[in-house]
Amino acid sequence: MTLFSVVLPVYNEEKVIREVSLCICRFAQEHPKYEFVFVNDGSTDNTGTLLKRALKEFGSKQVQLVDYKTNKGKGFAIREGFKHTTGEHFGFLDGDLAYPLDYLPLFEEKLQSCDIAIGSRIAEKKGKSWDRSFRRKFLGFCFNKLVGSILGLPYSDTQAGLKAFRRDVAERLFKMQKIEGFSFDVELIFLARKLGYKIVEIPVKVSPTHSYKHSKIKLVGDSLRMFKELLQIKHFETTGEYDRQNLPEL
Repeated sequence: MTLFSVVLPVYNEEKVIREVSLCICRFAQEHPKYEFVFVNDGSTDNTGTLLKRALKEFGSKQVQLVDYKTNKGKGFAIREGFKHTTGEHFGFLDGDLAYPLDYLPLFEEKLQSCDIAIGSRIAEKKGKSWDRSFRRKFLGFCFNKLVGSILGLPYSDTQAGLKAFRRDVAERLFKMQKIEGFSFDVELIFLARKLGYKIVEIPVKVSPTHSYKHSKIKLVGDSLRMFKELLQIKHFETTGEYDRQNLPEL
């Protein structure tokens, strides 16, 4: 029986994808009740080819690949990956392994007493710039302030790429999801709070070996798009769009 399913969306990660895939396969071998689903979100480089080659080489039945040709966005990729999972619990992790896999058992354990567990970089060591550039950290701070102001979410960090859900909770939230860009997880948290689910923050720290040097995120441009997505979420709420879905049953 699969206990915990983890989706890893990837886009143009050819420089690190072999190392990441082998790391995932080794972890899966040591944790037989875990499964992993890579989602190649329309990469235009050699990510897909390298990933297929690495997974074939290792041959783990616990690790699979979902591959499609057109880039759809991180939110779409994770929802698509979820369809291929079977675990009692579900989570997603940045495809470049920004966070150590050792966090996964902790998140799975936390789901015994809550509905959703979200990683928080700010909660780990406030005021220290040990894992991000000042500009990235400042924009992240501003974005979280906007999240609190526009959507009323009280969490210190909504953008860390490490979150976990009870399966029934994830199923319900994905049915209501409308945002497919980078703010998709803010929407999921907003909907979860609207539905009364229990959410806990878990302090996390970016892996010391991880670098944002080759990040695909364009800090200013993507920040503006994320701001637009926050306004869309607020619009859906104000116009009753989420309620018109009758808060779908499982």
